[in-house]
Amino acid sequence: IFAQNSNHSTYQRMFNTMESNPDVYIRNVDQAKDRVRKGGYAYLMESSTLEYEIERDCDLIQIGSWLDNKGYGIATPPDSPYRTPLSNAIVVLQDRGILYNIRQKWWVKMGGGLCGVDRPQVSSASELNIENVGGVFVVLVAGVGLGCVFAALEFIWKSMKLARHERFL
Repeated sequence: IFAQNSNHSTYQRMFNTMESNPDVYIRNVDQAKDRVRKGGYAYLMESSTLEYEIERDCDLIQIGSWLDNKGYGIATPPDSPYRTPLSNAIVVLQDRGILYNIRQKWWVKMGGGLCGVDRPQVSSASELNIENVGGVFVVLVAGVGLGCVFAALEFIWKSMKLARHERFL
């Protein structure tokens, strides 16, 4: 599991929690979806499979962004004469939008897209918006205001000190 070898402390804690509670492990995607529906359970899944599943099951959503990004390829033996032509063909398919069209066909049109367009897209559990960062602006405004007050007081104090000094000259 990626969390076991991660340098990120959150992922390491997550792995340690999972290891200490073996009942969190599941046997297949259907069992995971059932646990998610019952609540109190989040399922980590490979991104392509997750996108495929949430196109078909309106009870599921993706929260946050991908934990990692993996590409897929076609394996060939070393020095295979097919390696370069296959790579070039994949690039051409990508550039022409054919891979996107194939994905749309199998992910959305062939049984996907059941949840409609008003369905929430990928969301984040800790999205930043005005409601949860408003305090930062309050502190900023208070700090600027306090800075202006101190600057004005310092100006007045130095002006008075300079006026007294010039009176004695």
